[in-house]
Amino acid sequence: MLNDRATENLVERIGARLVAAVPPRFRQPAFRYSFDVVNQRDINAFALPGGPMFLNRGMLQAARTDDEVAGVMAHELSHVILRHGTLQAAKAQKFQLGAIAGQVLGSIVGGRTGQVIAQGSQVGLGTYFMKYSREADLLGAQIMARAGYDPRQMANMFRTIQRQGGGSGPEWLSDHPDPGNRYTAINREAGSLRVNGTADTGPAFETVRTRLSHMPPAPATRRGN
Repeated sequence: MLNDRATENLVERIGARLVAAVPPRFRQPAFRYSFDVVNQRDINAFALPGGPMFLNRGMLQAARTDDEVAGVMAHELSHVILRHGTLQAAKAQKFQLGAIAGQVLGSIVGGRTGQVIAQGSQVGLGTYFMKYSREADLLGAQIMARAGYDPRQMANMFRTIQRQGGGSGPEWLSDHPDPGNRYTAINREAGSLRVNGTADTGPAFETVRTRLSHMPPAPATRRGN
């Protein structure tokens, strides 16, 4: 964990604004939300069922504004309140059986036809889970606007992540597949929304950016072969 109080205060303030802005029909009173920062260089963030959210230091340093940070957090929060973690686990069991069957059949058929069968079984799984990213994008944009953040900055943040990810690509994008025309779809949704006032976390974000830039570099996640 980063264990820097100013940084923790920032993400907690943004998180609290976003949670308070969740539309009533999506609120989950039983959930216990928390927001923590991990001292890792990788551009990544994730949330667990029930509310805990973790942002890598690399994600905060990749962001240019507090609205961009809020965009990632609103996306992750949407996964939580839509119970995507639970749904994905349940659906994955079914799709894994289909994928295994496709791999076995592909090996039996062999040749070019067998490769198509095996690859198709994996494509079906990825295509199905893209809808979760699309839902989280759109609901996240709505939550941002209600919390006083510019929802267009969610789309800009995804482009920022892609540019700064390097040749191998940032881990966050690999875990959150692009459902197609993500930038356009978010901006279209943003055009129909009214931003509720202005969030007050901008100055704190600038302070945190400066603090992080003066800290020793964060380590990168070690990935096994």
